[in-house]
Amino acid sequence: MQLRPSINKTLSSIDIIRNYLSETPLELEKGISSLIGTDIYLKHEYKSPVNSFKARGALTLLHRLANSGKVTKVITASTGNHGSAMAYACKKFGMPITVVVPIGTDKSKVELIRMFDADLQILGNDLDESKEIIRKMDLPDSVLFIEDGAVLDIVAGTSTIGYEITRQLEEDLDILFVPIGNGSLIGGIGSVLKRLSPSTRIIGVQSELAPCMSHSFQKKIAVNTKSCNTFAGGIAVRIAISEAVDLMLEVVDDVILVSDDELKEAMAIFLNLVDVLVEGAGAAALAGAIKMKKKLKNKSVCLIVSGSNVDKDLRQDIITNYVGLGKS
Repeated sequence: MQLRPSINKTLSSIDIIRNYLSETPLELEKGISSLIGTDIYLKHEYKSPVNSFKARGALTLLHRLANSGKVTKVITASTGNHGSAMAYACKKFGMPITVVVPIGTDKSKVELIRMFDADLQILGNDLDESKEIIRKMDLPDSVLFIEDGAVLDIVAGTSTIGYEITRQLEEDLDILFVPIGNGSLIGGIGSVLKRLSPSTRIIGVQSELAPCMSHSFQKKIAVNTKSCNTFAGGIAVRIAISEAVDLMLEVVDDVILVSDDELKEAMAIFLNLVDVLVEGAGAAALAGAIKMKKKLKNKSVCLIVSGSNVDKDLRQDIITNYVGLGKS
């Protein structure tokens, strides 16, 4: 299955989501620019009804499913943000949904899923185990399992972010940092930018504790890992989806790894300088840029800030142990 959306598919997705979502802002952030030593733009994807970029793909998908007349219910697995976005979109289109989340999922994300009236089930020790449990269920033909990262409509939804960036940014963009989980975000954005801004280098960022897509990028084939023990649920993946890897290899220039401490430090820096506490995955692009700061001089850089769902325990950890680092 080919996951790379055409420009027409991207434009069609824009026509769908503009009925529900406002365009997210892209802004030059002076504090972070000063910290890194070059122009840093932030694409604020947490400014949405589900506090993440995920609603774009969910709305695009549900528009098609609702109009097909063939699907009466959907079921999906999620570490939180995809699940809440799917629940949000299903509520908009009147489609029942079951969301399966692994044990230990961020409480704020669980609460958000419930807020959109989804049937919530907590099954499995991580995302990929939750998926495997669903695959073993005896589902009626009219109930569709949605695997985030393996659906063209979801990638088309994320591609609209790339399209917006090309329209919002007046100067040429040298480097874009994007968090990588299952690959749908970077694959979608990269699909557009490699057509409309081919000189832009696209760099993915993963946690050292969940490096399957980094390994896959290096080996040029889907590579799984035995665990994905990062606290950053949005990028906690251990089984690489082969179609997502294929797309990543087409549109991504490099993938780098950061530690969980570096992710938490980036969360604290974002809070100090932007006055918003983003989640671990949401801070990954900033962590990557900080790690590469010596190579970014005189470059125009954009960071995808993907989500801001943070439960109170993690919030307290960041405030107690990490806040202040961005002021040094």
